[in-house]
Amino acid sequence: MDISRLEGIVAILPTPLAPNGAIDEPALRHLVEFGVEQGMDGLVVLGSNGEFPYLSFEEKREVMGIAAETAAGRIPVIGTASAAGTDQAVALARAADDAGCDAVMAAVPAYFEIGADEVVSHMETLASEGDVPVFFYHFPEVTGVELSPAEIAQVAAVPGVVGAKITVVNSTFQREVIEATRPSDWQVFSGTSFLLASCVEAGGAGVFCPLPLLGPAAVRELWVALRDGRRQRAEALQADLLRAIPLMSGIDAPVEQLIDGFKLAAHGPFGGSGTRPAPSQGLLKAALRLCGHPLGPTVKSPCREAGEEEVALLERTLHELGWVNGS
Repeated sequence: MDISRLEGIVAILPTPLAPNGAIDEPALRHLVEFGVEQGMDGLVVLGSNGEFPYLSFEEKREVMGIAAETAAGRIPVIGTASAAGTDQAVALARAADDAGCDAVMAAVPAYFEIGADEVVSHMETLASEGDVPVFFYHFPEVTGVELSPAEIAQVAAVPGVVGAKITVVNSTFQREVIEATRPSDWQVFSGTSFLLASCVEAGGAGVFCPLPLLGPAAVRELWVALRDGRRQRAEALQADLLRAIPLMSGIDAPVEQLIDGFKLAAHGPFGGSGTRPAPSQGLLKAALRLCGHPLGPTVKSPCREAGEEEVALLERTLHELGWVNGS
């Protein structure tokens, strides 16, 4: 499987947990099977919505092993190499390779401030010693590491780093990253389905996002329209998909108000990343449960489960979208 040619819809899986905090293996296997059945082009475990900062090394190894074994080569599985230091990242990458993952996604170490030189050095070591292809995970609101498109292009030049997930909610920045990394074969993915159309129209490869687990048919239809060059249809589908913003934000406000705010931030000039986001893992698990998936609400501390008002918002939004049955 040539992971460097990956494109399309890559779903970010949550990490299902039993009430005692242990990995819920049956629920994880269910989600992997669901991703395969729904025609996802790939799956990511242990991303931000997979609670990677709060799981032990052994728990991460377990999750990667279960996911890769369940997928059984039917679909690419991307593990994690996001860690507090380079040595730990390399160890995770090797564990992912041993588990059968096709690649890893790696955010930068974030405790102390680092710049582009340190990021490139980190990625060089990870890619050369980790024994598995790497997707660079750029999420400056969380890591505090702001890189320009030109600096991200330096990461793109590192052998073994095959692409990136750009979690910056701004289409201008996203487009500039894609342009800066041309004419290489580097695959740039949006970190949100709400910017999938602008990403693909700029030459990007698709999306890494949890939303396809909640509305697989809607996100797939958008991707197919983009792939087939049906731009007018894609624009209409992208606009319709924005009604799902409450599922990701947990903000109970008129949906048109949320959409207007999103458009203002996403399609204007890029002025830098915003404030650190609140954890959304509890929201995702609650929404999946409302869609009929067999996973409980448990999250790793200090994350928190979705509250009653948030669950009511999720349920109302899912009904309005027609996604209650996971469609």
